Amino acid sequence: MPQPWASLISAGLQDVMSMAWKPKENPGKIAIVATQMQIPEEYHQALPECWSYRIDNYLLMGQIPTLTKLPTAAIVGYVDVTGFSDKEESVWSLPDCVNWKLANPRLLKQPIPCDAAEQFVFDTPIIDEAQLPETIDIQQPSLADGVLTLPLNQLKYDSLLDGDKELDMNLYSDNRDFFTGYTGKIWNPRPVKQLVAVSPEGKKQSYEVVKTDLILDRDDDGMPLKIEKLGGWEYLYYLLYTIGNKIDSTN
Repeated sequence: MPQPWASLISAGLQDVMSMAWKPKENPGKIAIVATQMQIPEEYHQALPECWSYRIDNYLLMGQIPTLTKLPTAAIVGYVDVTGFSDKEESVWSLPDCVNWKLANPRLLKQPIPCDAAEQFVFDTPIIDEAQLPETIDIQQPSLADGVLTLPLNQLKYDSLLDGDKELDMNLYSDNRDFFTGYTGKIWNPRPVKQLVAVSPEGKKQSYEVVKTDLILDRDDDGMPLKIEKLGGWEYLYYLLYTIGNKIDSTN
């Protein structure tokens, strides 16, 4: 399948795979093969906002690399197919498709060259299910006692080291409960007093968080932006963390 979908699925960031057909039998564990198609740098900006907002966060957190650096013509991971549904049960579901439900995704540490010109399931001797290749643990954010530990791509990690004082995260239905709480009919940011930035190599740098703002995204005319999602609409918000002094470092 084309990128970025191959890497999104393998990294566990996309929970369904929409196909035009359903196999006679559940194939179980499948390898995810990225086709040869190259991706323009800003490809995701042309996607529906409900996808591009998520991809922006994944890129910021280094959960997938810059889109032009995603591997192509290669096996990039594997995943278990747990069932099939004709319903749109995920933000990644497409209408009038069979949605393959996915679980236990793994992203390969080293992609394996494999030229797959067609988007079909096929047998491959390249991977032995009894001896699966080494995979990567995708770093996830955590928030406890006012300390936000956040994986960042190398560019943003270095930018904070160089004195960048702002960090923003898109909010949507998948991550809203993690970053905010609903009180008095209002979404409020969860208290954050310290940010622990984690580089792709596992280095850490702590910073004071001076302020956290929950901001409603607006268009050029000042009107609130909203996007269509499964079951209706949602307004687009983002969190803006104002960064203070460095606290300590494990670099």
